[in-house]
Order: sequence, then structure tokens, then C-alpha cells
Amino acid sequence: MRRCIVRSAGVEACGKRSSGIEGQPGSLIEKGDEIMRKKQYALIGSIGVLLSSVAGAAPPCGEWTIHPTQDPGSETNLLVDVAFRTPADGLTVGNWTGDGLSRVPMAQRWDGADWSIVALPDFSSFGTQPAVEGVGRVGDSLWIAGYVTTGYPTNNLPVMARWRDGSWDRVSTATLRKQNTYPFADRGGFGWDVAGVSDDDLWVVGTAVGYGDGQTSSVALALHYDGSGWEDVEVPYVGNRSNRFYALSVSASDNVWAVGEWRNIGGPFQAYIGRWDGSRWEIIPNPGEGPWTGDAEAVMAFAPDDVWVSGFFNNSADTLIHWDGSDWTVVDSGAPGVFAAFAATGPDDLWASSPMDATFYHYDGVQWSPAGGLPIPDSQYILRGWGMDALGTCSVWSVGGWSDGVVQYALAEQLSGGGAVDCGAVRKFNAKCRDGKLTAKVVSSLAEGTELTLARNGGDPKTVTINARGKGKAKWNGQSGAQDVCVVECPETPCATADCG
Repeated sequence: MRRCIVRSAGVEACGKRSSGIEGQPGSLIEKGDEIMRKKQYALIGSIGVLLSSVAGAAPPCGEWTIHPTQDPGSETNLLVDVAFRTPADGLTVGNWTGDGLSRVPMAQRWDGADWSIVALPDFSSFGTQPAVEGVGRVGDSLWIAGYVTTGYPTNNLPVMARWRDGSWDRVSTATLRKQNTYPFADRGGFGWDVAGVSDDDLWVVGTAVGYGDGQTSSVALALHYDGSGWEDVEVPYVGNRSNRFYALSVSASDNVWAVGEWRNIGGPFQAYIGRWDGSRWEIIPNPGEGPWTGDAEAVMAFAPDDVWVSGFFNNSADTLIHWDGSDWTVVDSGAPGVFAAFAATGPDDLWASSPMDATFYHYDGVQWSPAGGLPIPDSQYILRGWGMDALGTCSVWSVGGWSDGVVQYALAEQLSGGGAVDCGAVRKFNAKCRDGKLTAKVVSSLAEGTELTLARNGGDPKTVTINARGKGKAKWNGQSGAQDVCVVECPETPCATADCG
């Protein structure tokens, strides 16, 4: 999901970077109008003055816990995205700076107990100076997306890789569509986010150089993977200067949404929202377009008629809109600014992070409300919720960073409803599969009515209600291959495995 740029009281912390100076492929915007355009993230003064409100908002279930992370950088460390396959198998990506090195990419893995550094895949055959900007759960795998630096004429190329069974595979780049007018050169690009429904149906979005199209300097990048190769799928452009996708959400093969920004030469940035309907990309008009500055920062799609987007709309008067299939509705979340990221288990269980007040927010299907965010003693600022992921009801992860005024440290936080569940009372947990029907059973001494969330391969959660005999079960039909089923509220409980052939 979308990572943001915050600048306040001399502090600058970057998550996602711009895909290139307009009209100059391969350059990264660190200053100038790109940073100033994000100034809404930081009001007057230090972020720290906003933190006094954090402790007053309690989450609707469980408590947030800060887990120690690795901090290889002596100056800055920042985690920008996170995704989990199971409660004991998650990845977070980001970058660090120090010892004369700048924005060194990193990945860290959660094994159910600790975060540890994981060596990134070898992208050297595609280019140098790799950057990793996004990670997403796709089926029973985790995928990352980023880019490398190359020579002329591409200057940069998107890179992707899959994390599965404790190692990297499918390390690749994509051949982008050539420029369609002089000089008919190869096109370069950047990968920002990755999501999909399966290992043979996923997307990476970002920005591609538009030189040679004769109408615009950059175009939105949408790469589709069918299990054997990547295809650069054309996206309609709006602006004659730049068009960029930053964040992505996929609920089905024919319901893929991406958001970002576009602008004309000499004009303000505008919100850019696109949808893949299974056959083509279309650009959806939205209230972030007009004579004012706007953009779209984060997206969560549940269905073609149920999509949330956060950004700057209606001359920055509004920061959250909802799509019902035909129209946008402005929604007041109660947050003081845009959301940096979304995470959800369903339409009635949606989480978001607000960088303005370092607070999480929750939507229960009716209304938004503050949902906590722990104060960090001696922190000068907190970059909370740069990336988020939800494994089940009351099981949410968030990553970002925080600073003591000297060093910026990585931050990983977990919300767990496990406080309400005696996990030691789970005496037996197993799974079996027959004719594609996967069944998981819990035997416990838990009280009747206790609810547990069982997740299959890190997703597809089912709520199990314990009966008077202390038992409960969940079923999934039409399954194949290896299956891991975990009790989301009890990560210390070993996951049950089954083979569906």
C-alpha cells in the first residue's frame, strides 16, 4: 500500500519515491515540488506535538505490541510495506542509510517469534542499485516489487521476485512496450506495488517512461504475470506530462484497482484512479481532479461496487472517498489527513493508518473510529503505518519507523486479539483434506461461544465458534496443493498442514 513522504521541522523520511523527474527518465525526486506536494502530511511544527493524542484511542479488540526489528543503518531505517503468508511467515521491506551508504534496500522476515534480516534476491543480471518498494501476499506466496538502475535507454527497470518455502524464486524483470514514435527506444520503469489472486494472476504497478509517445513524459505501468511471463498492459493516460500508479488492490481477476496521480504541463497534480475489469484498464473520474491539487495515496477494493481510496480530494477538503459502483461518496473518517495504508479481512473489518496523528483507524461496516497506536518513549516523531496487513479479525500488522532525534529506527507493530483467548486451552488442532474439501478442527477447553479465526495459507479466514464441548471446525471447498491452517489469535500454536493433492 501507499507509503508517503513526510517533511517536518527539518525531518525528512521517504517511503515510496517518485518514479522520476518529469521529462528525465531514471532520476529520483528527493526535493522540489514532489516533496512540497506532500506537505499536507506534516502540519506546522514537529510530528511529535501530535503524539499526545495517540494513547487515548483504544483499539476495538486486543492491544498493539511493538516487536523489535533489525536496524542496520546508523542514520535511518524505514520499513515501507509488510505482508504475511501465515502468522509465522511474514516479510517486510524497506531501506536504510548510514556509513556513507544511502537507501540500501532490506527485507526482514517474521518467523512467529522474531524479525531477522533476509538477503534480497540477486537482481544483478538486470541492473545495479536495487530498490524494493512493495510486498504482497498472493495466494500462498509472498511477492516483492521494486526496480534497478540500468544504462541508456531504459535507465531503470522493474524487478519482481517470489518468496516461497523460505527462499526466493521467479526473480525477474519485464520487457516493456517500446516507444511508439522516434526514437522507438526501449522503455524503462519502476515497480511500486504488487498484488494478485494467485501465482499465475498477479499485477505490479508503477511508472514507465513515456518518451516517444509524443503526448506524455511518463505513463502508468501495469505488469501482469500469468505464471510464465510478464506482460506490459497498456493503461490510458490522462496527463500530457506524467501519469503514475503508486498503490494497488486486487479482490478478483476482474476487479483490480490502482491509484496514483497525473498532471498536465504547467498544471497541478491530480488524483489518478484506474480499474482493470478483466479485459482492459479504464480511468475512473474522481473528486481529486479539478483546478486544484489532488492525488490518490491508498486503495482497498472489496468488490466492483465497494472500493475505498484515500488521498486529497475537492481542493484537499476531503481525504477519503468510497465507490459504490457508479459514484464516489466523501466519507469523514475522523482522521486529520490522508491514510497511508489500508488492511482488511472484509468490508466490515477495515484498518487504516494516519501519519498525521500516528494513529490507527478502524471501520466496522458502519463508521470509522480511532483504533490506538502506542506512544514510544523519547520519540521525536513516529512514522506509523507506512504498510499494513491483516491476517484475520483483530490480527493486524503495521510497519514504519520512529526517531529519537539521533537515529531513525524501523518499527513493526502487531494488533492481536489473543489477549481475549487463552491459547493454552487449545489442546488439539489438525487439518485434513479429501476430494478438495479442507477441514480444520479445534479441540479445546475454551468457553462456549469463544471465537477463533482460522486462516488458510495466510488468507481466506474463517471464524470458528467454540461449542459447549470445546470444539469447533472450519471448511474450505475446492482446494488443491499443500495447505497450512493457522489459529490467527494464537501464533504460538503450531499450524496444521494438509495435502489437497
